[in-house]
Amino acid sequence: MKSLLFVSVAALVLVVSVSAQTSLSLWPYYVEVTPEKTDGQIYDLAVPLPVMDKSRADLADLRLFDSANHEIPYAIRIRRDVDEKREIPTRLFNQGSAGPATSEVSVDLGENPGEHNEIDIETNGTNFRRQVVVEGSDSGREWRMLSNDGVIFKFASQNNVAESQRVSYPTSRYRYLRVKVSRDPMTDRETPQVTSAKVMMAVREKGWLSTWDVLVPSYQLQRNQGAHATVWTLDLGGRIPCDRLSIEIEDDSFSRPFQVESIDDPQNVQLLASGDLTRHSGEEKKPLVIYFNEEAVVRKLRLQITDYSNPTLSITSINASAPARQLVFEMKAPAALPLRLFFGNENVPAPHYDFEKEVAARLSKEPVHSQLGDVLANREYKPEPKPLTERVPWLIYLVLATSSIALAFVLWSLARTATRLKTQPTS
Repeated sequence: MKSLLFVSVAALVLVVSVSAQTSLSLWPYYVEVTPEKTDGQIYDLAVPLPVMDKSRADLADLRLFDSANHEIPYAIRIRRDVDEKREIPTRLFNQGSAGPATSEVSVDLGENPGEHNEIDIETNGTNFRRQVVVEGSDSGREWRMLSNDGVIFKFASQNNVAESQRVSYPTSRYRYLRVKVSRDPMTDRETPQVTSAKVMMAVREKGWLSTWDVLVPSYQLQRNQGAHATVWTLDLGGRIPCDRLSIEIEDDSFSRPFQVESIDDPQNVQLLASGDLTRHSGEEKKPLVIYFNEEAVVRKLRLQITDYSNPTLSITSINASAPARQLVFEMKAPAALPLRLFFGNENVPAPHYDFEKEVAARLSKEPVHSQLGDVLANREYKPEPKPLTERVPWLIYLVLATSSIALAFVLWSLARTATRLKTQPTS
C-alpha cells in the first residue's frame, strides 16, 4: 500500500513538473508564425528585432508551440560567413596510367575518415588546364562516380601565377578515392603525373545579414584631444546584436578619424571600432561600412568623428547590421496553425532539443520560410512571485528587531547570573 502511494505521488509530481515546463504562462510575449506553405518538413524564420530585444542574448528562452499547445523543437543558427577546412590524413597508392593520355592514383583515407567533399591535386608542369575525374569506394574494388567535370589549371606570366588545384564533390564518407587526370591537349606533350593529393572537409556558407534603419539624431560638437569633433548618439531601437554600421555621407571627399563606443553602461564605455572614414574626390558615393572588433549586444552607440578645422560631415542615413539569427524547425505532421513563438522570460532553462544536433544534416534543401506577426502580450502570463523580502519589506526589520530583543534578553540574563554569583558569600 505504501509503495502504491509513493508511486502515485511521484507520478503526480512528474506530471506537475512537466506541465509547469510547458505552461504558456511562463512567457510574457509571443508572435504568430505562419509558414508560406505547408508542403515541406523543414521551416525557418529570421528572428526579428522586437523579439531579440525582449529575449535572452542567446535566445534560449524562445519556445515554439502550435495552436494545440504542442511544443515544436527548433535550432538557432547564426548566419555568419563560414569558410573552414579540415584536412584528412591520406596515403597514395596504385599510382600509374589509366590510358595513353590519363594518369591515375588511389587515395586511402583510413578507417572511419568522416565526411569529406574536396580534394587538392598537385601535378607536374605549368601552363595547363586538365580534366579531373574523382571516384569513391568503400572497398577499393567497386567505384562510384563523385565528379566527372573537375578542372585544375596553372598559368604563369612574368611574376604572376594563376592556379586552381581544388576539385569539389558531394559530401562523402568513402574510405578510398580514385583520381584520374587527363593531359591538356593544347600544352601537354606527356601524361601528367599526380605528385600529391590532400583530402578535406570544406564548409563554405554565405552569411545572411539582418539590417535595421537607425534614426540619424542631432549631433553635438565636442573636443577630442583638443581637436573639434562631432558626436552622434545612436539608438538601435532595442538591445540587439550588432557588428557593423553602414553610413551614407553626402560630402564629396574627406578623411576623418572616427570611433564607435557602446554606452549602454555609462560606467563601462566600450570601444567597438576605430579608424578613418575616407572618400576621394570623384569616387562614387557608396555607403561606408564600419566593422566592429567583435559583435556586441547593445542598444546605444556613440559615433564620434574628429573634424579638426573641417565642417561637420553630412550623414544622411545609418543602418545597423549583424548576422541573422535563423530559427529552423521541423513539422513532420500537419500542425495546428498559426504557430506561436513565445519569449521574454530570462529565467527559463535552455531547451536542448535533439533537433539542434541534426539540423545541419537535414538542411539538404532550402527551408520553407515563415511570416511573423506583431509582438503580442500573452494574456496567460503569470509573473513569478517576488521574494518574500520584496513583497513584505518590513519583515526583515521585524526579524532584526526580534533578534536584537532576544539577544539583549540573553545578555541581560547572563549578566544577572554573573552578578548573583559574585554577591554570594564564600564558605
